[in-house]
Amino acid sequence: MRIGMVATAVLLAAVPVSAQAPPTDFRAQAPPQVLGSRTLTPWMVACTDLPVTVKPEPRLTIKGVHSIDTMWMAGNGQEVMIGRLPGDGLAPGQRWAVRRLQGDPKTFPREGEGFGAVRTAGWITITAVNEWNARATVDLACDAITTGDYLDVYTEPTLPTTAAEVLLPDFDDRANVLPGTDGKAMFADGDTLSINRGTAHGVILGARYAFYRDRRDGMPLFRLGDAVVVELGELTSKVIVVETNDAITLADVAIPRRRQP
Repeated sequence: MRIGMVATAVLLAAVPVSAQAPPTDFRAQAPPQVLGSRTLTPWMVACTDLPVTVKPEPRLTIKGVHSIDTMWMAGNGQEVMIGRLPGDGLAPGQRWAVRRLQGDPKTFPREGEGFGAVRTAGWITITAVNEWNARATVDLACDAITTGDYLDVYTEPTLPTTAAEVLLPDFDDRANVLPGTDGKAMFADGDTLSINRGTAHGVILGARYAFYRDRRDGMPLFRLGDAVVVELGELTSKVIVVETNDAITLADVAIPRRRQP
């Protein structure tokens, strides 16, 4: 037994601290000129479910929790194991995002059928590798990291340092409000949600959107509140609600505030 433990220790030798990626300061907050007195940190945005139009095809997955006890979930500071694949390029010091499909994979929307949700379970740093496995430490867990979760490209979570001025809404461009984490369908002041507009539509960090409700009874649109774009995707953006006078729902629309011609 002792020989096996020594062999494992040699094969999965930890790298020096200097070779590992420096930890992200997930406590950093958006500056007051963006969100006023609200507390918003990068992990609060990055942990919000990500809407996608194409079902991910996981390659590298979490093999299990590295623990003397039988554990199925890992949190901050715990270790997980990843099964190696030929040419996977895993190396000590790398950081990865850990994600999972939300809901039943069999019912995940096919391309062209709308948005499916991907949960960001957290972030890990590879600490040691051998021919068969890689060991990683959980830097931050949005949710319990479990067997079967998959590795995705790591992008440093950041927040905008400035926000656009409050201009008139452009009603010719009406974005849809997308479901939030765990299918959340109602949002209030301070919540983070996604809209179906991204870099492909010219959206930039710090852009402002106004929420409106169409009662569809011939009455004018009713303004619900405002939001600031805090994370960009190609087809979607995450925004934080910075002011509202009623709950925002999936039936409402997000209107960009932009300079009119």
